[in-house]
Amino acid sequence: MTGIDDDDVPWADPAIRTDYEAALGRFILAFNEVDYYLSQIIAWELGERKSQHLRSSLTAGPFAARLDTLEALSTTSRLGGVATLPMSRLRSLNADRNRLAHGHFDQNPFDGSYNVVLAAKAHEYPIKRISALANELATIAEKFRQAYLAHHFDDPDEVGTE
Repeated sequence: MTGIDDDDVPWADPAIRTDYEAALGRFILAFNEVDYYLSQIIAWELGERKSQHLRSSLTAGPFAARLDTLEALSTTSRLGGVATLPMSRLRSLNADRNRLAHGHFDQNPFDGSYNVVLAAKAHEYPIKRISALANELATIAEKFRQAYLAHHFDDPDEVGTE
């Protein structure tokens, strides 16, 4: 016995990790919702163009590639909601998603500070930032949901004629 009493060593509050997990979960759920609607809108747009044969290749694969597809389709979409979706911002959020989903939560057990480490590079993602990103994604997901619903309930021939 070395005489060191581990009870006197200051340990980080376990709530830090729990709060991180909750924020990360909200972020991933919001991102997944955007991801889902991204493929759904692409599939609908392709169907409208009588290009169903492209669905399997253009609704699968990396998020960034599907975002490029939607952006190209949005330039001639008959429903304006697609063109207003924040494509460039989603590219940035996708980079955040990759770091957060694949990064290691490396926490200092004494002071509670942490970094998200991916490929030996540390990134700072305070819980407040992750929560803000999750909120932003939830807002974007709502825009995607509205664009998706517009495809199913609006008459494209009447859009913009009111």
